[in-house]
Amino acid sequence: MKSRAEAKLLVVDDNPENRDLLTRRLRRLGYTDMTQAADGVEALELLADGVFDVVLLDVMMPRMNGVDVLTRMRADKRLERTAVIMISAATEIETVVKCIELGAEDYLPKPFNPVLLQARLGSVVDKMILRAESLAHMERMDRELAEARRQQLQMVTHEFPFPVNGMPVSVHATMHPAREVGGDLYDAFEAAPGVLCVALGDVSGKGVPAALFMARTRSLLRAATLQHVAITGTVPNPAAIVTVINEELCKNNPGTMFVTLFYGLLDLGSGKLTYVNAGHVHPYVLGSDGSVTIVERTSGPPMGVIDFVRHTEFELDLAPGEGLIVISDGFPEMEDADGAYYSLERLEEDFRELGNIPPDVFLSALVDRVMAFSGGTPQADDVTALVLRLTS
Repeated sequence: MKSRAEAKLLVVDDNPENRDLLTRRLRRLGYTDMTQAADGVEALELLADGVFDVVLLDVMMPRMNGVDVLTRMRADKRLERTAVIMISAATEIETVVKCIELGAEDYLPKPFNPVLLQARLGSVVDKMILRAESLAHMERMDRELAEARRQQLQMVTHEFPFPVNGMPVSVHATMHPAREVGGDLYDAFEAAPGVLCVALGDVSGKGVPAALFMARTRSLLRAATLQHVAITGTVPNPAAIVTVINEELCKNNPGTMFVTLFYGLLDLGSGKLTYVNAGHVHPYVLGSDGSVTIVERTSGPPMGVIDFVRHTEFELDLAPGEGLIVISDGFPEMEDADGAYYSLERLEEDFRELGNIPPDVFLSALVDRVMAFSGGTPQADDVTALVLRLTS
């Protein structure tokens, strides 16, 4: 932690006697790192070369006065890291008021009063030390959140099954967190030969807690599915997998966080999709003729809330050329500048208009439409979707 004695001070005054007097008094107060400037131009040159904690700035100077220096510092955003104390004669008080309005922290009248100098400068230096520590903490948090976002985005699948080597399906998914890290998740992987596992979930809340719960859910989902296949040699029932995940999420969950989840296993040979919808947004079936049908079946409550819940399995038969869309509620709840929602009705129209294009192109176009609707309005929720289509 930086101390007062370590503060870097810049004394700016066109009168050399005033500069020397102020510097000697500052040294007696324990300040050791001091630099002098004879006018505003020299002060700006020194500020360009280094960072000072406090500038003690005379109001009236030749070449460039204190008001102009302060105006330049404000325009260059230097006042975020450097405090300014104006030095003024009693007749310059109106100018001092203007400087305070421009962002100066305080002022010192001439002649210098040692007690007043110690109190006002000490207060400003302490404030700048705390501000610097806060800025450093925020910058560190920004770096850590940026890395957390990178790690989270690497956690979800980026290599999707595509229609080669006996995989008669094309899959793509996308996720756009509302904050640095998000609470949505998706996955798509071959659980067993000829069986594709697809999942999409939405964790309650935002930020880091939701992101950690998301990572926990996604890890449990993969582990439970693949371990069942590895141990038994059989394809699991989605309801059994969701039951295991739910029981684990209910443990050590004092905040009662929860996740809505669509989890399905698709038999690529028959096109039969066996799935569980644990309180998630209803999915849609894309017909080969461009039709769009909502699947209004929900098997149970979100996961992580009630232990020992048994979810019901449902089945869908997808024919070649047909597909499935699973979204998070960030899509229909995207807001524009007036607070209007994008809405499910608008999304359904988009699904019909985008037709039978490949899933990756489909999702790219869909996200572009939703983001354009927002007009730059910050996302209130994560935007995530998964699309699969059986090849015809």
